[in-house]
Amino acid sequence: MTEAKIKPGAGRTPKGGTPKGEATRGQILDASEILFARSGYLGTSLRDIAHEAGVRMGLVHYHFGNKHLILDAALERKLALLRSTIEESFARGQARAEEGPGRFGLEEIVAAFILPFLHAASTDGDPLRNYIVMTSHLMSSYRMPELRPILGKLSAVSQILTDQLRIHAPAIPEDNLLAGVYLIEAALIFMVQDPGFLDDLSRDHHSVARLEDMARPALRFFARGLESLQEPSAI
Repeated sequence: MTEAKIKPGAGRTPKGGTPKGEATRGQILDASEILFARSGYLGTSLRDIAHEAGVRMGLVHYHFGNKHLILDAALERKLALLRSTIEESFARGQARAEEGPGRFGLEEIVAAFILPFLHAASTDGDPLRNYIVMTSHLMSSYRMPELRPILGKLSAVSQILTDQLRIHAPAIPEDNLLAGVYLIEAALIFMVQDPGFLDDLSRDHHSVARLEDMARPALRFFARGLESLQEPSAI
């Protein structure tokens, strides 16, 4: 399909169907993921996306229509992969606790949630690397009306942590629990956005042991904070 044959407004909903069309959509989404991770939503234009993808502007409009529809498709594309990655991390942590002398306590719960994000974000070639950095940058645009329903889909990932804490730390009052999860996520977003922190993680070939060593103070800090929330506030 050439740009001249594209009807105005044809890209209001995602298009595809043919192998060539699906390949073009994939190129556009790959480019969007890279650019949203690098420059954020507001710092990325449709022209930027077309240039990065190596396609004509008309094809970007044809397949998606506008920037927030591209964002929606880019977020949806790997959301299931991110959810399954976090769920598998929790399953491994619980299995290790059952097989060994350890326990699946608050620090292990926080580690099971945070470490997959840090490992993917600091590993070149990981399929979730740009996606995780992209979503961390996008959360700063959460108040934009057109983006709130899109970014709200990420709550399915934070819900995994919330549910695990409800199971393993039932003494934490609900309001305190939600506040604790919010603070952990806010700190995680900052760590993922901090290139210096990610560079430090990368220096030892993305060693899982090194990553855990570097992240351990933060994990311990979060766990102790959650412990302190098990009693209702006296204020």
